[in-house]
Amino acid sequence: MVKTFKLLALTAIALTFSASSIYSYYRDLEVVRYVSTTIKAIGWSSSELELEVLKFDQALTSLAAKTADAEFVQLHYELLLSRINLLLVGSESRPVREQPGVLPVLEDMWQQLIINEDRVYALTADSRAEAIALRENLAHLRQQGRQINVDSFSGENVWNQLDSIQNAPFRSSLYLGGLLLSGGLMLLLLIRENRRNRYLAYHDMLTGLPNRMFFYQLGAKALGKAERTHQGLALHMIDLNAFKAINDSLGHEVGDRLLQTVADRLRDTIKGRGEVARLGGDEFVIIQRLQQKEDATQMASKLWQSLIRDVILPDGCLSPQASVGTSLYPDHGTSMSDLLTHADTAMYYAKHSQTITVQLYESGMDERRLRRQKLSVALKTAIEQDLLLLHYQPIFRLNTNTIESVEGLLRWHSLEFGMVPPLELIAVAEHYGLAHQLNEWVLRSASRQLQQWHQSGHHGLKVNVNISPSIFMDGKLATTVKQVLQETGLDASTLVLEITEDTSLWDTAGSIDTLQQLRKLGIEIALDDFGTGYSSFSHLRQLPLNKLKIDKSFVADMTTDPRAFNLVKTIISLANSLDMKVTAEGIELREQKEQLQQLGCALGQGYFLARPMPAADMGEILQHNKQA
Repeated sequence: MVKTFKLLALTAIALTFSASSIYSYYRDLEVVRYVSTTIKAIGWSSSELELEVLKFDQALTSLAAKTADAEFVQLHYELLLSRINLLLVGSESRPVREQPGVLPVLEDMWQQLIINEDRVYALTADSRAEAIALRENLAHLRQQGRQINVDSFSGENVWNQLDSIQNAPFRSSLYLGGLLLSGGLMLLLLIRENRRNRYLAYHDMLTGLPNRMFFYQLGAKALGKAERTHQGLALHMIDLNAFKAINDSLGHEVGDRLLQTVADRLRDTIKGRGEVARLGGDEFVIIQRLQQKEDATQMASKLWQSLIRDVILPDGCLSPQASVGTSLYPDHGTSMSDLLTHADTAMYYAKHSQTITVQLYESGMDERRLRRQKLSVALKTAIEQDLLLLHYQPIFRLNTNTIESVEGLLRWHSLEFGMVPPLELIAVAEHYGLAHQLNEWVLRSASRQLQQWHQSGHHGLKVNVNISPSIFMDGKLATTVKQVLQETGLDASTLVLEITEDTSLWDTAGSIDTLQQLRKLGIEIALDDFGTGYSSFSHLRQLPLNKLKIDKSFVADMTTDPRAFNLVKTIISLANSLDMKVTAEGIELREQKEQLQQLGCALGQGYFLARPMPAADMGEILQHNKQA
C-alpha cells in the first residue's frame, strides 16, 4: 500500500510538472541547459576535481611529515585518477569536456599521473624525500585543477547564459508552482542518484564486492565492535597463483570470469560470519568474526578448498590455485593496517612454499620477507652481471653406465647472502618478476656450455634445463628458445626442457600449443617430478612429451616399500606404452639402480651415480666417460 502511494505521488508530481512546463520548454531551453548542464555538471565536476587534486597533494605533504602512511597517499591517488578518467570518458561529463581548453588539460593531468604511477606505489612510510619530490613534480596539477574550476564559470558563453536568466523572471514566476514541484522530483532523483553513486564508489564493478575504500570502513567498524565486546577477529588475505599468466594466455574475459567465480565462492563460504572485499587485481580479503582462535585456521582451509575446485569454461576446465595468509586481532595487531600487512606477509610465504597453501602469521616473517626483497635486488644485479653459476649433474644410461645428458642446476653464491638455496632463489625470481630473465640466462648459459662440449668431441651429449611456470604459460617460450638456439648455434635435438606437472594444468589447450611449437623445433620435452603433482593419464596422452622423470621420493622407498616398487613399475610400464623414456631421479643406493634396471628404466641420476658439479669438473667426467 505504501509503495503504491509513493508511486502515485511521484506520477502526480511528474504530470503536474510536465503540464506547467511544456509551454515554457522551447522559450526557456537556454536556461534549462544552463541549470542542468553548467551548474550541475560543470560546476560540481570541476569543483570535485580540484578538491581531489588538493587532497592528493595534502596526502603527499602528510606522508612527508610522517602524519600519514603510503596507503593513504595511494588511496587519494586512485580517487584522483578515477575522477579524471570519469571526466575524460563519462557520458555525463561531456559538458565539462566541451568547455574550451578543458579536454587538453584533463588529458595532460591523466598522462602525468600515469607516468608517476610507479613512484606513487613505491612510496613507503620512510619515503619523505620521494614524497616531497613527487609533490614538486606534480605541483602543476594544482594549477590545472584550479584552471578548470575557474574557467568553467567565465567566458562570453557564460555571460550570455546569465543575461538569459536575468530576462526570465516574469516567465519564471508564471511557472513557479511547476518548478517547485519539479524541484521535489529532482530531489527524489538526486537521492536515487546519490545512492547509485555511493554504491559505485564503494563497490567493485566486476564482482560486486566492497572495494578497498569500503573495506577500510568495514574494518574500522569490525575493530571497534571487537574492542567493545572483547572478541577476536581474523583477517584472511587471498591471492590467486599465476593469475597474470591466465590473463595473458587465456584472455581477460576468462580472467574476469575466474574473479567473479572466486568472489561468489568466498561469499558462500564466509556467509554471515564476516565480510569479503576485493582489494584489486586478484587479491581478496576477508574479515572474520571469531568465537575462538581455532575458527580462523578452519575458515582459512575452507576458503582455500572452495577456491581450488575446477572452474568450468566453454572451451575446457580451469583448475585455480590460491594462497591464503591469516592474521589475528589482537595477537598480530590492533590496527587494520598492521593486520593487513601481517596477513599479506603470511600469504607471501604460503604462495612461495612448496608444501603450504594456508599460512598463519608468525613472528619473524617480516625479517624473512625483508631478506627476500633484498635478495631480489641482488639477484637482478647478478643476472645482469653474469654472476650466477650452473652446476651439472650427469644422467646415465643405466644399462651401459654411459652419460646420455646433463642437467643444468642453478647456483648462486652472493657476496652479501652467501650460498642462496636454489628453491629460495627461484621463489624470489617468480615473486619479483625476474623469472623471465633468469630462465633466459639459464637457457643461454647451458646452451653455450653444451656447444663447447660438442666442439670438444662430445657430439651426442644433451642438456636438461628446467622451465618455470611463468615463462611456460605466457606463450613466449618457443620464441625465446628459438632465439637462444640461433645465438648459440646449438642443435635443437640436444636440448631437453623439463616442465613440472602443475605447469600444464591451467590451460591444457595452451600447453599443447606451446609444446608442439617446441617439438617442431626438434626439442625434447620431459615431465619432471612425475607423481607429485596433478597430472592425469589423459594429460600424459594429450601432451607431446618425450621423457618422464620419476620423482625421487618414489625411488627412495622402492627398496623397502613394495607399494612404492609397484608404483615405479607401473609408471615405467605406462611411459613405455606411450613411447616415453623414463629417468629415475634420486638414485642413492646400488640396490635402487639394480631394481630400476630390472624394471626396464632407461635413464637415471642421483648421488650414487654422480653429484652435481661445476662445468670444469663435468668436462673431465665427460672426457673420462668418452675414453672408457
